Order: sequence, then structure tokens, then C-alpha cells
Amino acid sequence: MSQRQTSRLGMVGGIVALVGGIVSVVYLLQPWRTCPGEDSPTACAMLPLDAVVMTIAILATIVGVAVFVLGLVRDKSAGS
Repeated sequence: MSQRQTSRLGMVGGIVALVGGIVSVVYLLQPWRTCPGEDSPTACAMLPLDAVVMTIAILATIVGVAVFVLGLVRDKSAGS
């Protein structure tokens, strides 16, 4: 891979990891949920589709971090 491709690989991995992390945290906190008799949305049970979205976001974060690290390692080896 060329220097430019490895830089793009790291950048794409970083962006995917960042977006996946943000979505994971937002779905963990669920600020849009309301529960009868509860003050905090985190006390509400998570809906099944919310759990699916959060699982996909967590997996995207893990894959994004792996691709980011791969891009960094290849960038260092290509620069040497």
C-alpha cells in the first residue's frame, strides 16, 4: 500500500470508531426515553431494536479501532 492509502485507512478507521463510540454512548444513555414513575431515562429498559443498534455501534467501534491501528502500523512501516 502506498503512503496515501495507509493514511486514508487510518483516517477512515478513526472516523468509524468515533461515530460508533458516539452512537454507543447515546444509545446507552437514551436521553429521548421517558418511563412512567422514573426520573432518569437510564432506568428504563432498553427496547430490542435499541439493543440491536447499540450492538452494531459497538462492533463498528471495535472494527474502526482495529482499522485505525492497522493504518497507523502500516503508515509507520511505509514511512521507514
